Amino acid sequence: MAHLSEEQFIALVKKAESDAENNLSRYKLKVALFALLGYAVIFGLFALLIMLVGGTATIALTSSALLLLLIKKKLIFGILIAIWVLGKALWVRFERPEGYELNRSEYPQLFEQIDGLTKELNALKIHRVILNRDLNAAVVQHSRLGVLGWNENILILGLQLMLTLSEDEMRSVLAHEFGHLSGNHSRFNAAIYRARHAWDNIMENFSNSDAWGTKWLAKFFSWYVPRFSAYTFALARNNEFEADAIAAKLTSPETAAKALVNVHATAPFIEKEYWESYYKQADLFPEPQHKPYEGLRGFMQTSALDRTSMLKRIKAEMQQDTHYADTHPALRDRVDALQSKPVMPSSPTISSADAWLGEKLSSIMSDFDQAWLEENRDSWKNRFDYVQEAQSLLASLSDRVKDELSDEELWKLASVTHEFKSDGDAKPLYLAYLARHPEDRDAAFYLGTILYREEDEACMPYFAIAIKSARYIQDAGQMGYHLLNEKKKPQSAEEWWDQVTDQHNIHRAAEAERSSIEEDDRYFAPTLENRLQVQFKNALFTCKNVQQAWVACKELTHYPEFPVYVVAVQGKGDQDALEQAVNEAFEHLSEQIFVVSIKGNYKPIAKKIKSLGVELK
Repeated sequence: MAHLSEEQFIALVKKAESDAENNLSRYKLKVALFALLGYAVIFGLFALLIMLVGGTATIALTSSALLLLLIKKKLIFGILIAIWVLGKALWVRFERPEGYELNRSEYPQLFEQIDGLTKELNALKIHRVILNRDLNAAVVQHSRLGVLGWNENILILGLQLMLTLSEDEMRSVLAHEFGHLSGNHSRFNAAIYRARHAWDNIMENFSNSDAWGTKWLAKFFSWYVPRFSAYTFALARNNEFEADAIAAKLTSPETAAKALVNVHATAPFIEKEYWESYYKQADLFPEPQHKPYEGLRGFMQTSALDRTSMLKRIKAEMQQDTHYADTHPALRDRVDALQSKPVMPSSPTISSADAWLGEKLSSIMSDFDQAWLEENRDSWKNRFDYVQEAQSLLASLSDRVKDELSDEELWKLASVTHEFKSDGDAKPLYLAYLARHPEDRDAAFYLGTILYREEDEACMPYFAIAIKSARYIQDAGQMGYHLLNEKKKPQSAEEWWDQVTDQHNIHRAAEAERSSIEEDDRYFAPTLENRLQVQFKNALFTCKNVQQAWVACKELTHYPEFPVYVVAVQGKGDQDALEQAVNEAFEHLSEQIFVVSIKGNYKPIAKKIKSLGVELK
């Protein structure tokens, strides 16, 4: 089994924690050997490639008779294919992080801080500094030579974070990030921290590669990386505590704690108090009334953090428990480890953005504003148009009797009433829609949510319907569990959670069977409704090289009411390009569709579809 289930992952993490507690030296040795296994595969493959290339060149140069014999027996083609396959397996590109690049000559105050921390921590050199829009900071290692390494260390700074934190707090955050690259503190832990991220990137890149030469290597890493991540989880979490300790040492425990609390508590404050209200302008105006980041800067300078609401946020964050979903410990554990108390955040008199970016900050803000407005112009206008249309629809349908409305009209009325009026007004409309369609998961989720907010246990049957949709299972599951616990029904809460877990496993199984097609799968001829038949034909009509096409459905165990279509095509030209063109033609359709060519790599499947399916004439 390649991927680990959540239960298997947690079991392996607990075993690693037990191993580390019982014999730390032995645990570290096992981790080191496990890390070397991954490198052995990569460099072993690289060495094999060199030997094949060298051997083939030697044969060609030293023995023409042997070379002719290999050609005559067609063995040379086997060697060349092996070289090609191995080369493909190693030639995996890693996307280089891009963004607003900050250079040393224009931002001396920022690089003074970076150089100081690098020297104090004996950390790896930072090669590039990128500014983005997030409320976050990170150090990313980009491999210049793909799987073979030669890392470029890139510091990514979030403009929102720099506007939020003071110089001392931002220095604490940078000290934490540089601590992961530090040579002063636990070289082994830092090396494993970097290896975890490297293997994650390698697995993702192999998984996304289309070259068939990489598929077997992708299988190895899909087995290896989750197990490496699980077994090194304890070290990774310890590395977070060590990085916090470094931040506290270079600033103070109070500053480090304040920065942590500020990031956890201020981020949702900015999201709710600034960004939500900014986006709501789109309901009223076809264009923003002021620039987003210029407005955020002013907001941070003039808006005092409401003490009551901030204390509530901090309390909620401090009640969260550390879990196995993330190597970062919960805020409470991190603050406790610093031997400090949570410190109330406050807007800085001078933000780190003002202090470190200096007079260039205004031009940065202008560039960020212009880029944001360009990127969001269409979506903003679409939202404005949607609201105007919804308000018009609301006015035209509100006075009509529900029973006279079509299903589509009733659903639209319920949706816009819920969005633009109130829960109370929407409730009877959702009930009326569910009376017509008792198993509709969308209506069940929204009605269940309304009842949940009313603390009414009548939400539970609707949540039971909603969790059959992968889109709603997390929210509906958590709301139901929370409500039953609030009602002092722990047994019912556990039974509900078991039901959610079972349904989650069904979703995972359904996703797995829909993620690929195989020759061994069973297929059948679908009964295509006219609408879909026309859409298929219109899409294929745009593909000039398609001569014939057939469609079949994959037989599914889970949710067969949502078909997976397989379209086999026969046509002229390069078959990979043909499949890609047809895939692009189908992109606008909501149905899940696989495309295979009669003469392509999936020829056996395509022939099955041709014999079992319906021809699209």
